[in-house]
Amino acid sequence: MKPPRVFLPAVASGLLLWVAFFPLNLGPVAFVALAPWLTLVRAPVSRRRRYFAAYLGSVAFFLPAVQWMRVAHPAMYASWLGLALIMCPMYWVVGFALLRRLDRVPGVPLAASFPVVWVALEYVRAHAPTGFDFLPAAVHQKVGVGWYFLGYSQHDFLPLIQLADLGGVYAVSAVVAAVNGVAAEWLMSGRLPLGRGASPVGPEALTGLAPRPNEPTGLRKLIASTLGTAVVFAAAVGYGLVRLNHPAFENGPVVAAVQGSVPQFQKNTDGRSLGQVYAALHLRAALANPTPDLILWPETCFPAEWLAATGPPPADFAAQIAACRAYFAREQWRVPVLLGLGCTEYDAGDLWKYNSALLLTAAGQEVGRYDKIHLVPFGEYVPFRGTFPWLQAFTPYEGDYSCRPGQRWTRFPVTGADGRRFTFGCLICYEDSDPSLARRYALPAGDEPAVNFLVNLSNDGWFDGTEEHELHLAVCRFRAVECRRSVVRAVNMGISAVIDPDGRVVTALPKQVEGVVSAAVPIDGRESLYARLGDWLPGACWAAILVGVVVGRRRPPGASAPR
Repeated sequence: MKPPRVFLPAVASGLLLWVAFFPLNLGPVAFVALAPWLTLVRAPVSRRRRYFAAYLGSVAFFLPAVQWMRVAHPAMYASWLGLALIMCPMYWVVGFALLRRLDRVPGVPLAASFPVVWVALEYVRAHAPTGFDFLPAAVHQKVGVGWYFLGYSQHDFLPLIQLADLGGVYAVSAVVAAVNGVAAEWLMSGRLPLGRGASPVGPEALTGLAPRPNEPTGLRKLIASTLGTAVVFAAAVGYGLVRLNHPAFENGPVVAAVQGSVPQFQKNTDGRSLGQVYAALHLRAALANPTPDLILWPETCFPAEWLAATGPPPADFAAQIAACRAYFAREQWRVPVLLGLGCTEYDAGDLWKYNSALLLTAAGQEVGRYDKIHLVPFGEYVPFRGTFPWLQAFTPYEGDYSCRPGQRWTRFPVTGADGRRFTFGCLICYEDSDPSLARRYALPAGDEPAVNFLVNLSNDGWFDGTEEHELHLAVCRFRAVECRRSVVRAVNMGISAVIDPDGRVVTALPKQVEGVVSAAVPIDGRESLYARLGDWLPGACWAAILVGVVVGRRRPPGASAPR
């Protein structure tokens, strides 16, 4: 086969998948985007050419998909290229190898093998190398790239995304992957008509590929695979329609999220202006009718720092803590407020920095604090900095700015105007892209019940004007469905929003505008299987892969080894 016949299907798939995400947001394209790439699994070409084509397909997707990262800082060009050319493509190539192995199992179509492999590797990509919950505490650190899952392309397909309360976003990814598998089988079968009255076209005319040797793809097998996938798709949508058919949500507390439009360069250099912008928005929210029960500020948008200590601090730091408390008590909050800010804490002789959310009463007294658990590599800490100090060059900061990860899933209280008490959990920045973090709040913890809703504080001013704003909102919608909890977002530069437990955006502000979004938070009493069982679906997929690899080692009589 000529090289273009191998490389073009792969590159076409990468570009088609990019079309399914923002900025174009053509979600339905995702159902067939990877079909050309999948035909390479059975391509009669050399191993080197096949795997290089698989790599090119991943680069064709990730290079344009994550280019918004470079806007944050010149140093982020290296992060963009590292993700797009090395880290993320690695999973596609590994997945391709696993697919080749599973494709040797008799009677297993791509509609079955592809979802299993894809979901398994989405899970690894979201947690590798140290973010897996089964790791011991000494090495466990939340990390990973939990964006651009296949399921996220369907954020506007409300009936389908209800499946996330069973198996997380991974369940939605599996359905999309299954349809891609069927589409690839049809491409390779040579039975797709092109144009009105066209006769069947052979696979080599479409993709340059020949049917799989030793196991011809018959029409009966194709129809069975197609019908099976159609049943799965119909069942998923039917389940979603049933879950969407429920009584109106109960109204919870009125929560207002303030959104400034302060780019990061201005935020870094002009803290006074930042404070003035958000103080004015806070006053506007506090004086609104109805008066909110809680006001949210975005991540790190309060210009002052909170000081704390876990034990008796030195006298000079104790004086600074007292001055800090007095400063916050002097502010005119008017209503309880959750502030996104930095925190410095004295602990066992050391000062530690945190990215925090601080709940204050209307009088400025501390109620509780949450410290971000899932830190962003190179954005909030430098991994392996002691061993490889040159990695500092890939960060947007100078000097040691590393934060310490938090350890507690703080459950904050809030009281409604009618006296009812609620609790909520907080996710800071991209923590809302980690399903395993959000689900902890949807479970009881000791004597504390599950929270009633979630909030997300984020500073997206780093990515001013890019598609990151829309994608971040789309990702967050899945946490609402997985936990069956509303999510209220307060985001610098947007998109601040209220998302109901069905994943529907109730109200939102456009990006790059100043304003206040306020609503009574929808409260849902339903439970979620995903919240209880967690990432059971990726685990099942890895078990299936292990079985398939063992079975696939036994080639049918007369079959040749894969090239």
